[in-house]
Amino acid sequence: MSLEDSLQTIANMYDKEKAEFTQTANYLLSSTYILREDNKNRISKTYLFVDRHFDLFYEYFSLVGWKIYRNKEYGVIYTYNESASNKLRLDKLSTVILLTLRIIFEEKRVTASSNNNVVVTISEVLGKIVNDFSIFKKRPSQKELKQSFGTFEEHNLIYKLGESFSDMDCKIVLLPSILFAVSNEKCKNICEKIKVEKEQEDEEAEQVAVD
Repeated sequence: MSLEDSLQTIANMYDKEKAEFTQTANYLLSSTYILREDNKNRISKTYLFVDRHFDLFYEYFSLVGWKIYRNKEYGVIYTYNESASNKLRLDKLSTVILLTLRIIFEEKRVTASSNNNVVVTISEVLGKIVNDFSIFKKRPSQKELKQSFGTFEEHNLIYKLGESFSDMDCKIVLLPSILFAVSNEKCKNICEKIKVEKEQEDEEAEQVAVD
């Protein structure tokens, strides 16, 4: 379907369907990821709508420099823009948490539920960061945790089962969309970068101790 045909198809939609198309397009741009199943294991109407009109969304987004992808195996639809100005910039803590969530998902998805979701606690995530990776010597503040995990929830990478991300016993569900947020190659590159930064920090700390 050509861009001209797609735009004409959108123009010919009934007002209700046209409004749904616009609302869904805006939601995709703000949230990035749409999952086939919602947090109650029900099939998402939004996912079905995009899936049904995928070619239209593809042409529509390409008009403004965006690409839309669909992975039917994991039930994930997502948008991507190569322009640096349109990418979400994460601080070091959020980057490390996202990387850790990606690694945990990879480790646990073999025994995950049939919908590919993985359940983990905030305590487990921080334990892996502080103990296994030895990146942060102390636990991040409650505010920092809420901001980081909240951002991931807004983008449909996780959702919480507990009341607050600041609760160490709070369970969170890792969604398969996290596989597309951090690819294997990107995961490796980030790990290498963090490793180098940590070595530099350790060297600086040793120099200060000697001085």
